[in-house]
Formats: sequence, structure tokens, C-alpha cells
Amino acid sequence: MPLSRELEPGEILVGIRSLAFGGAGVGEVIEGAEELLGISAFIPYTAVGEKVIAKIIENKQRYLKAELLEVIQESEHRVKPECKYFPSCGGCEIQHLEYSEQLTQKYEMLCGAMKSARISINVIEKVQEIIPSTPFNYRRRISLHVSTEGRVGFYRPNSRSLVPIDSCKIATLGINQTISSIVDFCPTVAGKISSIVVEQDDNGVIVVLKSPYDLSATEIEKIIDQAKECFSDCLLLVGEKEVAGFGRQILDLQISNQVFISVPAGAFSQVNWPINQKLLQYVCTEAKHTDTICDLYAGAGNFSIPLARLGADVVAVECEKRLAQLGKTNAKRLAVEKKLEFREQSVESFLRSKPKGYDLIVADPPRNGLGALCSELNFAERL
Repeated sequence: MPLSRELEPGEILVGIRSLAFGGAGVGEVIEGAEELLGISAFIPYTAVGEKVIAKIIENKQRYLKAELLEVIQESEHRVKPECKYFPSCGGCEIQHLEYSEQLTQKYEMLCGAMKSARISINVIEKVQEIIPSTPFNYRRRISLHVSTEGRVGFYRPNSRSLVPIDSCKIATLGINQTISSIVDFCPTVAGKISSIVVEQDDNGVIVVLKSPYDLSATEIEKIIDQAKECFSDCLLLVGEKEVAGFGRQILDLQISNQVFISVPAGAFSQVNWPINQKLLQYVCTEAKHTDTICDLYAGAGNFSIPLARLGADVVAVECEKRLAQLGKTNAKRLAVEKKLEFREQSVESFLRSKPKGYDLIVADPPRNGLGALCSELNFAERL
């Protein structure tokens, strides 16, 4: 397809062959400065099979980083994003693709990462397709940033610049109803609150206010008084310490039929709960007839509780005190405290004790992964 115009200095024509981890399209320079022909370029918000004009923003010698200017040949999978803040908001990277194509590309990203890690092709071929979710209104927890002027939103991609919002397409309807109250609330606490976590369970929404500042007792009281006018359930954290709150501060999340675990608001828990339930079903099926299990990064018992209910002896390792304490409470309430032992320590500390005698390890690490700890997870037959 002929170009609609001549390329300007610093512009390139690229054919997109794949998406890299994080969503940027990757392809070779087809037209541009002679020394750039054939070099790989990374261009966000593109799709496989497209030809695009982009402007170079970084030349890394071996590859280029560029921003999309114009789509010359459009993918059949490109759609109009439903979110009015895309792509200014950095929360979503591939909303310009139809949902089935998003799943396909996530699968390809995963397999590509495994190939880069030189994992055996026999292993990669066993990777199953990505389990679909509801494309929108699935996220039961979001974290909003608050500017010093009291504006509320998400950061722009690769930036600390705020995009003010009044809704979020991927958050639950209950959270979206609460965002309007948050927008009204934040100017009253400008310069005192830096971020707000909003979480939903079947009983409603809990708002967690976070402050990095050394607030006085008077300031804390004023924040709580303002919050009571806007929210029904609220918690105020200064640093990681709970200093005030009202209403509910514990979420009850269903892990199976009529079985709920309690999780402290503001602490880690899975954001896509229907998919978490499918994940639990898979792990429990794999763990049937297993006697001893070690659950690393156990949280408040997301995996440990159902595994103990299967009859296994489970050791749950969790370093965050609030999560570990509530995990113990969950175990006692669900009558599995004799099958489940919580170790309130870091995974690194636990591994230094040279554990042994386990049949299965379950690991649900934070987003930065296990890293070098992978080599130490050899104290059970299965992982």
C-alpha cells in the first residue's frame, strides 16, 4: 500500500510481526533512513500484520523505540477502544484489539518469554490457552493516585503525570459508583492523601486512604470526618500502619460454594475473582491425594484454606502480618487449623531453613516473580 505522504526526518515505516511483553508492537523498519532499514522497532498501540508510520523517540543501536503516528494498513482485529481514557491512561495496553485477539497475543507473549528463557519446546507446547474473562467491569480492586491539588486518576504510560478520571471500564460497577464520591472527596484532603485503594466484595465497597506523610491527630480526625460524608466503609493507612477507620475494614471473598475467606482491605488479594476461582479449582484438582503442601506467598489463605479442606497438611508462608494473622483466623473459623500452619516470615527466610518433606509446592509470587529463588524450589516432587 503506497504511503499517503513522504516520511519526515525521524519517521519510519514499520511492518508489525508480533507484540512484545507489555503490549508494544514489534517489527522491522521497511522505509526510513538507510542505516535503519531492517532494524527492529517497538511501537505501542499497534497490531500484528499492520504497517504503520512512527516517530523515533529512542535509538538503542540494536533496536528503536517509536510512537505511533499513522496506521497505513490496519489489522482486522483492531477495534475502537471502549474506554475514553485509552491510551492516555497507562492502565491498559491492548484495548485497541478485540478481546479474542488480546487473549491470543497474551498467549504468544507468554510463550515468547519462555522461549527467551530457553525453556524446552516440549514444555512450551504444553502451555494451555489463556482462560477468558469478562472483558470489562471485572476488576474488584483498583488503586487511584491523588495529586497534591486533589485530582484523582491513573498515571500516563511510563510517567508520573496524572490522567484525571471519573470512571474505569475494567473496574466493577460498584467501584465506578464510588469513584464519583472519591472525586468530590479528594480536594478536601489535598496534600494529605497520596493514593486510594478501592475494593469490592459481595457486601459492598471499602475505601482505603493511604498517606506517606506524618499526619497529626487533628489531621487524621479531619480526614476521617470528611470521609464519613462520602463513604460508608473506610480505612486510613499512614505508611503501612492503620491509624483510623469506620465501618467494614475486612473483605469476605468466596473461594468455593458457601466458603469465604476474610482478607484485610488494602492488602493483596486477586483482582479478577471469577478467574481466581477457576485457578483455585485447577490447583485443587492437581493437588488431590497430596499429603503435604507448602504454599509460598500465601496471603490470607487463598490457596491454603481450600487445600487444607481437601485433607492435606499445609504450611503457608506469608511475611505480611495482617494477612498471616487473618489467615490463622480463617483457618480456625473454617475448622482446618489442625491441617494448616501459618509461618509469618518471608519466603527467603523460610527457604534459608532448608525445608524438606513436602509433596507439592504452590507459589503465587508478586508480579516481579520468583527470580533467583526458582533454583531453591527443589524440596518437593512437584511445583
